[in-house]
Amino acid sequence: MNGDISGLPYWEVEFDQAGALLRDGGLAAELNGRPIRDLYVFSHGWNTSQSSAQRLYRSMFALIADALPSGSKASTGFAGILWPSLLFPEDEPATTGPVMTQGDTLAAPPAAAPGAGPPPSSGKELAAAMERAFPGRQAELAELGALLDARPQDPDQLERFHALTCALVTSPAQGQEDSGEARAMTSPPGLVFDSMASLAPQTQQAQGFNPFEKLWAGARETLRALSYYEMKNRAGVVGRDGLGPLLAHLAGGGLRVHLMGHSFGARLASYALLNLPAPTPVKSLFLIQAAFSHFAFARQAPVNAGSGALSTLTGRVDGPLVCTFSTFDRALSWWYPTASRFAGQDAQAVESLNFRWGALGFDGYQHQGGDVTDAALSPRGHAYDFQPGRFYRLDANSVVNRRLSLLAGAHSDIEKQEIAWAAISAAGI
Repeated sequence: MNGDISGLPYWEVEFDQAGALLRDGGLAAELNGRPIRDLYVFSHGWNTSQSSAQRLYRSMFALIADALPSGSKASTGFAGILWPSLLFPEDEPATTGPVMTQGDTLAAPPAAAPGAGPPPSSGKELAAAMERAFPGRQAELAELGALLDARPQDPDQLERFHALTCALVTSPAQGQEDSGEARAMTSPPGLVFDSMASLAPQTQQAQGFNPFEKLWAGARETLRALSYYEMKNRAGVVGRDGLGPLLAHLAGGGLRVHLMGHSFGARLASYALLNLPAPTPVKSLFLIQAAFSHFAFARQAPVNAGSGALSTLTGRVDGPLVCTFSTFDRALSWWYPTASRFAGQDAQAVESLNFRWGALGFDGYQHQGGDVTDAALSPRGHAYDFQPGRFYRLDANSVVNRRLSLLAGAHSDIEKQEIAWAAISAAGI
């Protein structure tokens, strides 16, 4: 065990990028000796270090422990998932920020404001920050960083940067509905960089008439987009090949598992369903500002495959499937669909493109049929009417709404009592 949170047992479970279990903190061995009936399993999304993930877990699990009925505390435990994910240094969220307005949601690239966040990292700093997420790739990362710092006016060097960036994507994609960014790997580098330059904050966009400045600004954004694309794919791999088999091993004895995930961690938690036994130990799925397709669970969706990659897995949750969404999450309302539909690859209106490549954390489950219920993310004590086998979209606009990051807006504004209470309610406790 890795200690306790508010007096309740807490374990940390760590996987490598391929889903191999590195350590489980004693979870498998110690569960047998404890009267644990309900185990909350939470996966972080993007982060720069284990310490940031651990801080999130201690905060969120403390909120859950505080709101639990006193009679259930003795039979409840917590597990935090650690996996190698990535956050660009300047995207690190602040601990507090101003409440956003509707004008902050879908506006194009943000302009820096006083206190909006740290300045852009240098190429060298960026390469160092990426090393944990890309082990064994120090030489390639160093070269990418040096190119970003030098910005040579040489088309061959731009092509070299594109090749190095594409080589970072090694985890296989699991769903057609999540494949938008992959087009940046197969299109001509000049087209990619020219389009991706529009993603850069206004203060970082090139001024003047030197085309290489714009192309290098786009190269940096391409590195961001494809690095995050790798993290999205990796989350699916770790969930499917790591967390799923671990939960299958723990199943039995009446253990009730409550899966939670934030951002890419929501994808990790969801893909764990692929490797679960019947009957399933998972009694609730709670996705917080999920950074993957809002069609992932849809049986009928406007994607090439016609259905989402997880559309057949509803029965592997013996309880409700709940997600939060907020239009103040700029990472998912603006950056995510824009990166996925780069270069106007579909000849449709922007609104249609955002729907085609939209994320769960922006507008929730998008299904055809009557299996989705809309509700508001509500204060502690609110009686949700969650039912097994149904999907729930929780409108979090009144809660997840503080600007903690220039790029991501309110994406990480989740350490709230309302979210902890919804997790408890979804668990049926």
